[in-house]
Amino acid sequence: MAVEEVFYKLYNNILIETNLQNTNYDAVVLIAYPEDLNVQLPRHIGSFLEKAAKVDKHITKAVTVWNCDYVSGGRLVISPTGKVTPYHDVSVVKQAAQKGVLRALEAGAKSPLVVVQSVVHFPDAQLVAVLGVLEALYTPLQMRERVAPKNFTKIGFHAEETLDEKFERIVRNAIALERARIITRDIGGSDPERMAPGKIVEYINNSFSGENNITVKVVDDENVIAEQYPLLAAVNRAATRVDRHKARVVEIEYKPSDLSRVIETLILVGKGVTYDTGGADIKIQGKMAGMARDKCGAAAVAGFLKACSILKPPHLKVIGVLCLCRNSVGSDSYVADELLVSSSGKTVRVTNTDAEGRLAMADALFKMSETAGKELNPHIYTIATLTGHARACYGNYVAAMDNHSARATNHSNKLQLSGSRVSEGVEVSVVRHEDLAINEGKCKGDDLVQYDTGAKARNHQLAAGFLIKVGGLEEKNLKYTHLDIAGAAGEAPSEPSAVPVLSLCHLHKVFM
Repeated sequence: MAVEEVFYKLYNNILIETNLQNTNYDAVVLIAYPEDLNVQLPRHIGSFLEKAAKVDKHITKAVTVWNCDYVSGGRLVISPTGKVTPYHDVSVVKQAAQKGVLRALEAGAKSPLVVVQSVVHFPDAQLVAVLGVLEALYTPLQMRERVAPKNFTKIGFHAEETLDEKFERIVRNAIALERARIITRDIGGSDPERMAPGKIVEYINNSFSGENNITVKVVDDENVIAEQYPLLAAVNRAATRVDRHKARVVEIEYKPSDLSRVIETLILVGKGVTYDTGGADIKIQGKMAGMARDKCGAAAVAGFLKACSILKPPHLKVIGVLCLCRNSVGSDSYVADELLVSSSGKTVRVTNTDAEGRLAMADALFKMSETAGKELNPHIYTIATLTGHARACYGNYVAAMDNHSARATNHSNKLQLSGSRVSEGVEVSVVRHEDLAINEGKCKGDDLVQYDTGAKARNHQLAAGFLIKVGGLEEKNLKYTHLDIAGAAGEAPSEPSAVPVLSLCHLHKVFM
């Protein structure tokens, strides 16, 4: 059984409940919206809220717990969104759902019932609320492997007093998406030994075992990697002496049962640096802590494929590539000034071994650009915790960058809209001519520099420019989007955010 399967299953430990007084639950969690949103309250609770507000006006600002005879368990948890302005998005719903269910558990509840109402202002509020609750209940993999999760017995979701097929579909979609995000968090958040390259391969094989619409191919022979993925091999050179740290390239492919219905092929390449010491340009001043999260791009690719395997979108074919390596430091480290030859034949001068992510993905991206030419309506993504500059520019939002072909379809703007619907923030960043030109070689014999150390600005855009050039995408009429999730992937002590799995699923209609 795959490790994530111990989690949520509809009608087992996740239920849809129409009766707020059902004695099978020991608390009810209500997301409280501002009056101006005109969200209809469940029967009896409206009058109770009016009385509670007279006792404590703070109920519109903080989570509170009340003794209430009108609800299951006699315990009502009121979790307010707070004031919702035109600058807020559906994240206020997610946060209220998370705070509410966590407060219920802190109060001693084991089987809370969460009221999930439709909100005209936020079309996907119910989905986001359910996902918020499930995310709050996530237990990290390494904790689950020691002790079975015991933070809850079951969770109920209440939308209205009658069963509704639409709401059941929302809950089913949320469970599928959360199972996908569990894979993303497990890979991205586990420590660098639990999720060393070889361990990630084991986890992937277990997670997709028995899926008849998924095939997994693993390249682990270091001679093959050196020949076909030479830039990845250079990054991993100091780690190859330790078997569990050796590089792996994992290809996961999803095909629907009827290929004649496919209208789009998605190709996703993910950065999977399981630990980044910085290599010979070693990280200092404590900046190495947290570098186990440098594999969140590859983790997101795996999560997206898992969502496809469960929800089975008939219109998509998907190829995911996980570029797994470890940027270790040692006597065999790759160093600045080395001239590497990529699989595309372009020479790349190493300038900073801590800019390893673009090298780790470069050869796989070139290979996929060649593959894409044979596929129907292809769109290529790279997903990576790539630059501190993206975090500096956009905080905890994804930086989305299109090449010329993707920009012609307004792609990143569409992704931004999808992100806003499912509580994943995306900022659109434009790749310009100078972002490509700055990567051109400076010395005779150099086609490209890994990174222009003299660059004072636009570091996340020039990284995208490097990938476009090294991937052979500069002149090809192939749609390509680079997603820098360095600020959005989540930093300890928070769990990984699993971005941009939901945004991609929403945009490409993996769930309906």
